[in-house]
Amino acid sequence: MTKQVYLQQEQWPYSKHLSDWIMLMKRFTYSRTPAILAHWYRLSLRTEAAQNILDQIFLSPAIPTNYNLTTSTQPPDPPFSPQEISAIIEHLPSGKAPGIDGIDNLLIKIIHKRFNNIFPTLFNKCLHLSCFPDSLKIGNIILFQKGGKDQRLASSYRPISLLPTIGKVLEKLMTQRLTYHLESTNSLNDRQHGFREGKSVDTAINELLRNIKTARRDGKHVLVLSIDIKGAFDNLQHRAILKTLDASACPSNINRLFHSLLQNRKVTLLTPQGRATKEQKQGCPQGSCSGPALWNLVANEILNQVWPDNVHIQAFADDFVLVIKADTNKSLVEDTQSAITQFSSWCSENELVISTEKKNYILFSKMVRSPKITWNGYKINRVKSFKYLGIHVDDRLNWLEHINKQGEKAIKMQQNLKRIAGGNWGISQIHRWTLYKTVIERMLAHGSSAWCLNPTFKMKRKLSSIQRPFLLHISGAYRTTPTAALQTILGIPPLHMQLQFEAKFTSIYRLRIPLPPFITDTQPHDLEMKATGWSTHPSEHLKPNQISFEDGEAYIARKDIINIFTDGSKTEHGVGAAFCVLTNDIWAYQWSAKLNDNNTVFQAELTALHEAVIYASHLPNHNTSNIHVDNRASIMASSNSKSTNATARKIFKILLSNPRIKVSWVKAHAGNIGNERADQLAKDATQHGQPYSHTKLPKPYIKGLLRKRMLEEWQTSWKNGDTGRKIYNIMPSVSLSPTNWIREDVIFFSQHGPFPAYLKRFHLSDSDYCSCGGIGTALHYATECVYTVSWHMRKPAPNFEQEWLKRVANNLFSRQKIRGIIKFMSENRDLFRPP
Repeated sequence: MTKQVYLQQEQWPYSKHLSDWIMLMKRFTYSRTPAILAHWYRLSLRTEAAQNILDQIFLSPAIPTNYNLTTSTQPPDPPFSPQEISAIIEHLPSGKAPGIDGIDNLLIKIIHKRFNNIFPTLFNKCLHLSCFPDSLKIGNIILFQKGGKDQRLASSYRPISLLPTIGKVLEKLMTQRLTYHLESTNSLNDRQHGFREGKSVDTAINELLRNIKTARRDGKHVLVLSIDIKGAFDNLQHRAILKTLDASACPSNINRLFHSLLQNRKVTLLTPQGRATKEQKQGCPQGSCSGPALWNLVANEILNQVWPDNVHIQAFADDFVLVIKADTNKSLVEDTQSAITQFSSWCSENELVISTEKKNYILFSKMVRSPKITWNGYKINRVKSFKYLGIHVDDRLNWLEHINKQGEKAIKMQQNLKRIAGGNWGISQIHRWTLYKTVIERMLAHGSSAWCLNPTFKMKRKLSSIQRPFLLHISGAYRTTPTAALQTILGIPPLHMQLQFEAKFTSIYRLRIPLPPFITDTQPHDLEMKATGWSTHPSEHLKPNQISFEDGEAYIARKDIINIFTDGSKTEHGVGAAFCVLTNDIWAYQWSAKLNDNNTVFQAELTALHEAVIYASHLPNHNTSNIHVDNRASIMASSNSKSTNATARKIFKILLSNPRIKVSWVKAHAGNIGNERADQLAKDATQHGQPYSHTKLPKPYIKGLLRKRMLEEWQTSWKNGDTGRKIYNIMPSVSLSPTNWIREDVIFFSQHGPFPAYLKRFHLSDSDYCSCGGIGTALHYATECVYTVSWHMRKPAPNFEQEWLKRVANNLFSRQKIRGIIKFMSENRDLFRPP
């Protein structure tokens, strides 16, 4: 096969412009050193400058690391399975920069698809020999300047390592195995919230606040000490990693492979004159797949140490927090100093340095005199608030400091938005709306479960002031337009209501904290919980022939196979699930059940499939069963060992232990007698089926319920408000969907625009008369003014003005006339000024 034919068959993404791509890669390779480091070039040759930079960033440990493996008592792990490797490669993200070899993720996917035995052979040989090839460990360094740092200092740059993609795949496989064994043996401390499935900023801040509030309720003085490790990943000692690996539940062959990974690591900085290279003898490359897992393994040591009952420690990656509670000032100081000594000893043992500029404490107490706290002789300052995981925690827990800081960020974002969109130019209104919902609102909602569950009046007012500039910018309205009117027009709820909705949902669904009965009677245990971690070993996957997405009609005619048909249905009567069994053209068995009315069709499909595989697993071992499902999503979820659905994981485990059970897709409503029978059984079950209580309420249910409560609160506020009444008369009901009004529509219907009556009202003009002699209202220009006769509509009777406005607002042709009027007035302002 010629190269051209191969490229055509594989649809090679670079084949059309292969020579151009090669030249681009060469240019890309030799332009890595930042121009801002010209200061170093003036001091020496470029390669010498690059070497100087590497020497300052990648230091050598004070104590050399012994990479010899101690005798491991753990059994070896099985080889990497082809399905395990395929799953890793299939999920490689596109658009990532390649390593020094220029091989990117797309190329890896194409090679694996064409030659699917290359990588399994390579990776399993590495596992067998306990050898991570040196060529796959070379990190190509890209330097990013840290904000506000002196660009002449090497420490002002963050070194990101671009590693070879093949090595990253092998590293992902190793990390996956390590994580599985640590989690399956409960070796990781629950107080580590970073880089953990099922953990997040919300869980970390919730645990911190729970400890503070509990201690305050008990009348204790509470001191919270924030600790940040300086360059944690860059300074993580290899000997500390190897020590914790040897003491962990890591299988012996995976352990040896990690020993090999840490040896002979090199980093390189490319310049036009050549390559500067240095051996990396400590730290994990920023950009490596195993770095977070290895850090958590080392940090686990300090979290697992025995701490006094009045001391709480937790971490989010390398951000540690100590919470100390005591009855008196003296005992608070003593206990804090003791905790600092214990933590400092661990840092010294592992050659980790604390960031002095980020070392401070906050006191929750009415104590007049501040405790004097020191760290290795340096005084730790008391602060009124500190930033923890992007949330500003103040000593009164009133969250105004956090809202003010978020407001400052929002102002900067709004100023940036002005660069791409003005009042009547730039990106469209829908794009502005999308940017607000997906960027601004997400930024403001960060950690809302901690601070916006019960917002005060001051918080609501401040949040409203933060939201208002964006509403004006999206709508293009005049700055005097009422906020409540803009919210209704744009379908954007008041910010405090939106954030409160987010906080309630996070609390009950993710944190599993009950909400007050007046919000909902639903308890956290009633809700479906997201499955995390590993239910089975990563190497365990279903047989290739167990799952089929081709129509399974051909199996039905075979007499040696037991055919089972499943289906789920949702009607106005409720939700039902069913399956029926066809053996030798005889309907041998059937099952049906009625689920909760709030369950989804997807849950019904999975329930039917789950009951079907249980039934099939109890059949004699010599019987082969084929389960026909008309829902592809449920098949895909059930064949995925890492599915987040708990029922799907149960199905996977049953299929894994019963390879004689096969699942195939069948086209729905295509005349298949088994599928039609299962469908009818499921529909009948919605009314007459036996109640089925094993399926929990889905995530969309609680989210929809809380959204409904938010809309009700918003509607009440809009109805009882005293601003925006002109818009209320046109749009009395709120909605989360934006109207299709543009800027001119908003100006006309709000009557905040270039109208003399408006200008007089806000003391911007001495007269409310139009130059034609009439009162310059919006209605005047739409029906009477001689200057806008081209767009006139019939004038309504005085008692029908509100109805007329509603009809105009709902009629596109009428709104086109309105837009013409407003544009004409905006372009000819002098024409409408009174004489």
